[in-house]
Formats: sequence, C-alpha cells, structure tokens
Amino acid sequence: MASPLVTSRLTSPTRFPLRLAKALTWLWLAAVVAILIYWIRHPEHFTQATFERTLLGLGAWAFVGFTVASFVRGALLIPSTPFVLAGGALFPNALAEVLLVSMAGIAGSAALLYRFPGFAGYDTLLAAKYPAQLERLRVQLVKPRAVWFVALWAFFPGVPTDLICYAAGLVRMPFRRMMLGIIIGELPLVTAYVFLGTRLFELLP
Repeated sequence: MASPLVTSRLTSPTRFPLRLAKALTWLWLAAVVAILIYWIRHPEHFTQATFERTLLGLGAWAFVGFTVASFVRGALLIPSTPFVLAGGALFPNALAEVLLVSMAGIAGSAALLYRFPGFAGYDTLLAAKYPAQLERLRVQLVKPRAVWFVALWAFFPGVPTDLICYAAGLVRMPFRRMMLGIIIGELPLVTAYVFLGTRLFELLP
C-alpha cells in the first residue's frame, strides 16, 4: 500500500503523458542499437578522421547538439553514461565544457524529479517500480547526514539516481542539500566517464 506522501505525488495534476515519454525512450534505444549494428557492419566509417570531418562540417552546432541532447536526456530519464562518454570522445579538446554540460543535465533532471515528479508520469513509474526501495530511502533521507547518503547513492553506478531525487522530494529534504549530495556524488563519476570517452576515441583507427 502506498504511503500518503507517495499517493499525494501520484495524483499530481502536472503529469505529462507517460506513453509519450516511454515512446521517445524506446526510439532512443532503437537508434543506439541501429548505430551499433551499422558500426559492426561498416567499421571503416567509425574512425578518428571520419568523426573529425563530421564535427568540422557541423562547426559550433556540434556542441550545441550535444548540449541539447544532454538536457533532453535528463527529461526522459535516459541514463547519462552514454552521453558523457560520447561527449568525451567527440570533443577531446573541450573536456571542461563537456563536464559542465553533463553535470548541468544531471542537475536539471534531479531538479525536475524533485520539483515536478508528475511530469511525464515519472512518479507513477518510480513508485510502481521501486516501492520497497522508496520506503527505505525515505527512512535514510530524514537523517542528519542524508547529504552524504545521497552522495554515495549518486556515486554508485549500479543504482538509479533518479529514484533518490524523487524520494528526496517525497520527504521534503531541503532542495539545496539534495542537490549538493547529487553534485558531490556525480562529479567524480562523470569526470571519469569524460576521460574514458576520450580514451575510447584514441583507440579508434
């Protein structure tokens, strides 16, 4: 049985059609699979020279596209890891900017889930998918050292960061404390992914 706080969030009037969000997410996954298949069949098109020519052709719009994708990703609850790796690979000479944009996208999705959980029906999705975890998180997030709990949760790649942002909103954890924990936890992880992306680019023929 859902708690009163969860129930109140589930009835949020700001809900955006959940089916649309799911459809866009599946389209994104299909695009990733299609690219991987094409990569396997035509590896000669995925070389450093090819990427450099493409980016030079796009000019400044290449990074603009990466920035837009990073923020749209957050709104669709798509994991940030592939985008951060791609940013490090595609823009090896702008790693600080890639890190800044990636962290801004993560902070944006955290704020969205905290402030407007009814957007796209995320409250329904998370409450239905993680009922037991939500109850445990609610207990932890009201403790004095909750900031560090959020940081550790955000740092560990095996758990959904979106869930703890939503849970923080349920227990009315101060927004600044929640965001501080997210930044502390995500910053070293995202930094590592950016440099890993650069390394992967260097391995291309």
